[in-house]
Amino acid sequence: MDRTGKIGVAFAIVVLVVWQLFYSKQMEQTRLSQEKAASAQLAQEAAAGPATPSAAPGAASSPAPGTAVPITAAAQAPASAGPVLPKVTEVLSDDDVEWSFSNLGGGVSQVKLLKHLSEGKTPLLLNEFGGIPIGAITESFETAVLDSYETEVAADRKSITFRRTDARQIAVEKKYTLQPSAEGKPSAAYRLELEVRFVNRGTAPATVPAYAYRAGSAAALHIKDMPLYTGFSRMSAGAAKYTDVNWFSGGGFLGFNKQPRPVYQDAGQIQWAGVTNQYYSTILTPVGDPAAEALARPFQISKDEWTGGGRSGDGVVPLAVDGALRFGATVLEPGKDLVRKFVVYSGPREHSRLRELGGGQEQIMDFGMFGFVSKILLSSMGGLHAMLGSYAAAIIVLTLIIKTLMWPMQNKSTESMKKMQALQPKMTALREKYADDPTRMNQELLGLYKKHGVNPMAGCLPMVVQIPIFFGFYNMLGKAVELRNSPFLWVTDLSQPDTVAMVAGFPINVLPILMAGTMLYQMRLTPKTGDPVQQRMFMFMPLIFVVFCYNYASGLALYWTVQNVFTIVQLLLTNRKQRSGLQVVSGGGI
Repeated sequence: MDRTGKIGVAFAIVVLVVWQLFYSKQMEQTRLSQEKAASAQLAQEAAAGPATPSAAPGAASSPAPGTAVPITAAAQAPASAGPVLPKVTEVLSDDDVEWSFSNLGGGVSQVKLLKHLSEGKTPLLLNEFGGIPIGAITESFETAVLDSYETEVAADRKSITFRRTDARQIAVEKKYTLQPSAEGKPSAAYRLELEVRFVNRGTAPATVPAYAYRAGSAAALHIKDMPLYTGFSRMSAGAAKYTDVNWFSGGGFLGFNKQPRPVYQDAGQIQWAGVTNQYYSTILTPVGDPAAEALARPFQISKDEWTGGGRSGDGVVPLAVDGALRFGATVLEPGKDLVRKFVVYSGPREHSRLRELGGGQEQIMDFGMFGFVSKILLSSMGGLHAMLGSYAAAIIVLTLIIKTLMWPMQNKSTESMKKMQALQPKMTALREKYADDPTRMNQELLGLYKKHGVNPMAGCLPMVVQIPIFFGFYNMLGKAVELRNSPFLWVTDLSQPDTVAMVAGFPINVLPILMAGTMLYQMRLTPKTGDPVQQRMFMFMPLIFVVFCYNYASGLALYWTVQNVFTIVQLLLTNRKQRSGLQVVSGGGI
């Protein structure tokens, strides 16, 4: 590499390091501002007196009956009158899930996934932080007042019912029913049916408020997970939308002059809403009329709460997100009732399970522009895993199948690039000869290509085809819950970087380093075409890909490394075969 190329590489490295430092600083400032706001809220409530005790926004344990759970500095909504009952916790379970219910808020306080492990190798918990049960109804979203309910568990322990009557003489009954397991319905394993009934027990018309029906909270699985995977999804008027926690930090060009946004609101025909992290989601789906509004807000988890679950505390604790659906207020005549039904899904983001929910909930996977490619790859990987019993083997075999199918195209590309390489002296001579006449120069170059049977675009075709495959793999492997805790040689978890050591605080990830090495060797074997500036640009590719994939799921680096090795073998065979046949091109005049 010449001096200019070396300067360019050094400049790119400096830019990447500066950006990483800036991004880390912004995340730390966001965390500190959230903690400062929470502390100010607690101080304000303490100064106000003992009227209503409060819990911190990230409280892992349930607050006391009648507690207002502060979310922002907004004024508290008035708690509706009713008896304050002792806290009661009940657990309903099946082979896959333990649903913990609390009479404080009358909902699901936590979801324990028995077949999925956390970082601490214990059953994974959803809705672990925030203190607001899934299915709770609150008059305010910004400050949630959790009422206490009477509790009744069915004799078969397949359903639980909560009841209370408020000061308006509106009786509220909330019944949760476990979805029965059935053949051909894998989605039933992580589902509840929720029926909320309001009855006017008074003698005058009464208003059912515009309640927020809570969807619970979601937090990152590991302290260094990328924040863009934690967020809020909803389907509005048939189109799925996603907002990650970074949105709440505010806008501003390149992160400057950011104005925090404490609450997200989306008004319209909301078919469902859910909170999600990289591999798990909780989705609240109305049955019947859609909701009028979808709501979300961020909150900060304290360090003690985070590490209390056996997680690594080395880094900035990421933001969590809380979501809800809101319906409009309804006036009930005496003796009349209002019933709202929901399906609650709280479990892994498995495309097949989500699709069977029937309302487009699989779109919460958000595979992006090349989603159709991701779905094909995900289905293929699942089929290969069923045969091979290993997701690493499935990724390797799937990569080999794709590269084998592309072999003829790659051979033609290599042959064309070899011819272009042999023609470089003639092309340079033409450019110098007709430097003052670009039209004549292009005509002569086209004639040269035609004479020697060269297609200058043929070398780019495999790369064009590879782009959607790469991004399809990138999005699929980054969101495939199937890879969690799947091992491969030294890799303990294909959904995480394959860190084998830390050197001065920097992780040593083997697969991305192997990926870069194979890319460099592949570039060495690939025929050089284009001008020197273009060739220097290609020298940046290994660096860009390493930065892009270094802290990503090791399954992606495994795929890219395998396809690089396959391409190297292919180039070695092709170059050996074509070495003698290309000498004809290099002879003769222009």
